[in-house]
Amino acid sequence: MSDRLLDQKTLRRAFEALARRLKRRGVVGEVHVFGGAAMVLAFNSRQATRDVDAVFAPDTQVLEAAHEVAVELSLPKSWLNNQASSYVSGVAGRGTPVFDHPNLRVMITPIEHLLAMKVRAARAVRDAEDIRVLLGELQITKMAQVIAIVKKYFADEPLNARSRQLLEDILSA
Repeated sequence: MSDRLLDQKTLRRAFEALARRLKRRGVVGEVHVFGGAAMVLAFNSRQATRDVDAVFAPDTQVLEAAHEVAVELSLPKSWLNNQASSYVSGVAGRGTPVFDHPNLRVMITPIEHLLAMKVRAARAVRDAEDIRVLLGELQITKMAQVIAIVKKYFADEPLNARSRQLLEDILSA
């Protein structure tokens, strides 16, 4: 096991190995990625991430195969995990494919959903640069635009003071 960071090349190798293992099982898997791995895979805005936060199906088979890939490639056991899945909106949508194999499809959560999640988390060190990148990708310059996106995905959960302050700092820079 290793604590090494996962760059885009390593992530693609891991998804290829995962697809092979799922094929041997006769399983077709889907992985919906969010968090830092989404920033690495879709926006090239980070060189690497510690893990892949995702929701996936079929859950048990994908997770078992991912643990085997971890051993095979000397990755952390939790390189692919669903530990942050409780933060995903129920209306997120399917997203953009970043890896396609007959036995594995990997998609990045829609960019607006990713922005809403990052804004809600509002970890200054870990999320601020990601939020800047996503705002640029979406060409957003106003707080009201961000609030509307957050409401779209998390209607019953208004932004807290920390989220608003981080957004104000980013938008005024």
